[in-house]
Amino acid sequence: MVYFLSHKNEDVYSYTFRALNGDVSKIQAADLTRDAGVRIRPGYSYYGRPIEPGHVPTKIELSGPRRPIADIYGAYGLLVSATFRDVVERFEPSVHQFFPMELVWADGTRAADRFWFVPCNRLDTVDRAKTTFEFRNVWYLDGSRKDLVFNRAQIGGHHVWIDKFIVMPTPAISEALKAALDAAGISGANYQHFPETD
Repeated sequence: MVYFLSHKNEDVYSYTFRALNGDVSKIQAADLTRDAGVRIRPGYSYYGRPIEPGHVPTKIELSGPRRPIADIYGAYGLLVSATFRDVVERFEPSVHQFFPMELVWADGTRAADRFWFVPCNRLDTVDRAKTTFEFRNVWYLDGSRKDLVFNRAQIGGHHVWIDKFIVMPTPAISEALKAALDAAGISGANYQHFPETD
């Protein structure tokens, strides 16, 4: 199985957040070179390439009441705990970017320490013969009940990646990494699973 990883929001309301330093609007991939996949544009998104660190914030203010902050939290992508980072680093050391991030409440008191997680593998991993979505130079996943199937040979030994042909991608992870995250008790994870073929 392959899993898309996202934040499982269990808050009663959708609370806002804002960067207190840096400039999120100026963050972009360090390499904007075109390839056969989704076009890499200036601005922050999950492209599967490292980002330039100069404008990355180090402090984010969270609105709403004080509450526990899960190991995976959604703000400008995924903010993850040191435990999450350590598990990923065991599988793929020094591959992905983890920028230290202090989360604070509106009164300035500390809410949590997290890392801004940037997956840095950009791969072509969807099995085009077995997937029932129409391939139009990219995969548009429209929420329908069509099948998205991944190819184990194309994934190779990778454990975290962005599929370069999926529009608006979510980090994909291996079954082995998911099992390790579960064993570590990672909270706040939402997993959407997909089959793999050989």
